[in-house]
Amino acid sequence: MNQEEGDPMIGNNSAFDALVSSLGEPEATALRAWLRGRAGDQDGGWDPLTFLRDRERTSRPLARPVDDDPNAIRRIGVIGGGTAGYLTALALKARRPWLDVTVVESSSIPVIGVGESTVQSIVPFLHHYVGIDPVELYRRVQPTWKLGIRFDWGPDPAGFMAPFDWSANSVGMLGSLATQGNINAFTLQSLLMAADRTPVYRVDDRLVSLMPYLPFSYHLDNQPLVAFLTDLARGRGIGYVDAKIADVVLRGDEWVDHLRADDGRRLDFDFYVDCTGFRSMLLGTAMRTPFHSYADSLVNDSAVIGNVGHGGLLKPYTTASTMNAGWCWTIPTVPSDHLGYVYCSAAISDERAAEELAGRFPGVTAPEFVRFRTGRHARAWRGNVMAIGNSYAFVEPLQSSSLLMITLMVMMLTQTLPASWDDAGTRTAFNMSIAKKWDALRWFIAVHYRYNTRLDTPYWRDARANVEVSGIEPLVEAYVEGAPLQLRDAYTRGAVRAAVRTFYDLQAYDCVLAGQKLPARMMPMAEDVETWRERKRAADSLVTRALPQHEALAAYHEHPSLHKELIDGADSWTGPRQPIRLV
Repeated sequence: MNQEEGDPMIGNNSAFDALVSSLGEPEATALRAWLRGRAGDQDGGWDPLTFLRDRERTSRPLARPVDDDPNAIRRIGVIGGGTAGYLTALALKARRPWLDVTVVESSSIPVIGVGESTVQSIVPFLHHYVGIDPVELYRRVQPTWKLGIRFDWGPDPAGFMAPFDWSANSVGMLGSLATQGNINAFTLQSLLMAADRTPVYRVDDRLVSLMPYLPFSYHLDNQPLVAFLTDLARGRGIGYVDAKIADVVLRGDEWVDHLRADDGRRLDFDFYVDCTGFRSMLLGTAMRTPFHSYADSLVNDSAVIGNVGHGGLLKPYTTASTMNAGWCWTIPTVPSDHLGYVYCSAAISDERAAEELAGRFPGVTAPEFVRFRTGRHARAWRGNVMAIGNSYAFVEPLQSSSLLMITLMVMMLTQTLPASWDDAGTRTAFNMSIAKKWDALRWFIAVHYRYNTRLDTPYWRDARANVEVSGIEPLVEAYVEGAPLQLRDAYTRGAVRAAVRTFYDLQAYDCVLAGQKLPARMMPMAEDVETWRERKRAADSLVTRALPQHEALAAYHEHPSLHKELIDGADSWTGPRQPIRLV
């Protein structure tokens, strides 16, 4: 039978068609159906790559407990509220609505009022994974936009930009270094940051936003955020118990039998999520899970925090400023800038740290102090307990990693939690995976200290001499031999990735090391400088017309359709069809 008689040829490959036809029926019909390409293709052509395509890939639904299973996991107790606790509870309820989820927290423990600086994965996580209406979030929490981090770091007085589009290298790092001696013109977002602008425009009577095409994240004020998440949890049927935990009663070394509140109440759950912060009441204190310190890489153990007015200037980035014995974050929120001087108590006293902060930022509010330790526990998931947030691990927020790691662990828990204890085989893989991610983060943060030459104080001299970076040394060595790494050949890039566990990818290290001007042999430019200058002029034309953030945010408040375009647009980086890219 030929094409005119209704049986289409398989593509234009007559030899292959002859082979198929020689098989006879029904084999030929079955083979033609198999080779029609992807499911749903109607073009009648054959796709030779079908031989290499996985046809059994499915979207497997999350397992639900069986009614008569005595070992079913149905009742989840999230112990501790705050951002970690409520995001955990909301994600579990959104993705596994059959679970009975309860938050247990004490109203006598206050929420720390600091700004939260996030990375871009928080946007799809909040609006798609958890299902939070962006209009409600903006109304209740008043987030501001973050395009990246501005580092007052390294020898260049201008510091360097670490934008979220660093993997694009859209303008060009080599050209930026060649023409202006720093990396601050290597992407569109880095140029926007340098000009304190956001990519929203007024064109005649229309608003045009490039936010759907450029990744960004939120600056969040922690107190209104937690209040909003609390109300959202109540409205979605998540239980609430106001209690202060007095005792964690174990059954063996790997199992929590129940909790006892200080008023005598007994609290029983099938699974416990420890979100008790640095106290780590279940995983750390009760179960005595060993703690692996990162102090030889990250020596800071204290922070003094406060707020200062910004006069209406909402910068579209977090600032990390080098201080005498550490560094200070500046997180812009609508009411004020949130400040936090992260320092080593062995290098400076609390009083001197507070004085230095006040001298650097006149008008800062009365100091509040926070103590912490950096490192992780040996395991995050033991028996019927998993720790999320500071109860498992902590590194200082130099790369805004706190909420990133919380959301990563929340998603891993939500997707891997078994329906029954008869089917609990992922804990070892989970623990090894998340530990490696935290260890990789440790090394990434460490390179910010080892190679920062901004100040020559005793603290920074010691950091440059002694901060432990052995876990990332092969990458640094490769960078020195030829930078940036992302422009090296594929085999070198692959070797570096195989040699070290990177946090983010090579472009993150290119940005941080080139920004600090670590001496390296730079790769030759593959174009003339004037070609680069033309590209930068094109980018500058977008920057000069972009709105300052307070005007752009006002436009989004006035026109909710912009939120829909951003969050639900088919071509938006944060649209519903896009994967949530974490690390």
